[in-house]
Amino acid sequence: MARNYTDEDLQDIYRYFVKKPDAYFSKWEQLPPCPIRAWNHSYAGHDFPRVWAFLDLQEWIKKYNLQSPECMASTFGGDPEMQLFRPKTLVEIPYPPYDLHQIATHYQNQFDFFLFNQTLEHLHNPYEAIRQIHLTMKQGGYVFTSVPTINIPHSTPIHFGGINPMGLAMLFISNGFRVIEIGQWGNYDYIKKLFATHKWPDATELLKQGRITNEEENVCQCWILAQKL
Repeated sequence: MARNYTDEDLQDIYRYFVKKPDAYFSKWEQLPPCPIRAWNHSYAGHDFPRVWAFLDLQEWIKKYNLQSPECMASTFGGDPEMQLFRPKTLVEIPYPPYDLHQIATHYQNQFDFFLFNQTLEHLHNPYEAIRQIHLTMKQGGYVFTSVPTINIPHSTPIHFGGINPMGLAMLFISNGFRVIEIGQWGNYDYIKKLFATHKWPDATELLKQGRITNEEENVCQCWILAQKL
């Protein structure tokens, strides 16, 4: 039976797992050299929020020693985040053709790490998909995903909306996961350019005096590292 969360529960979840300290929003205002091999070590031409998601995940993998899962699932082999892992076994389950709403019919209690990015907005029932992913994972296994909060329509009609950081936390908590880390990025300049051009702005378009700000109140994408209880 689904649990009912009190206002106090939700405030605690927000305070402990979602709310970021001020230092988080400035730590990569000045970007390091691009570490992403799949992008030829260049930020140019790539949707900027993916940069912060990559840098966060790189930091979290080192923090929690997640580089070498026994069995890892990936829904897209081209994800730049794949370079951060050295799995002993890698199972590719591309979406599509695999339907994440039914993925547990193919796999049960198998994965130590499940990586899927930029996918939740394309799932008509994200709650069921996360429940299914939970079933595919071993106890104590980790999952990482990123999702837009604000975005232009794409892959329509298979595009159903966005998720903010608190919504992302509750989606996973409600399906038996423990939140380990949540990250976010956004700024108003990105939002203006996104809707003015209907293209995803890259770092070269957002740099101002050598910096790219991350504005807490203008979140555009968010991501989560969670663990199966």
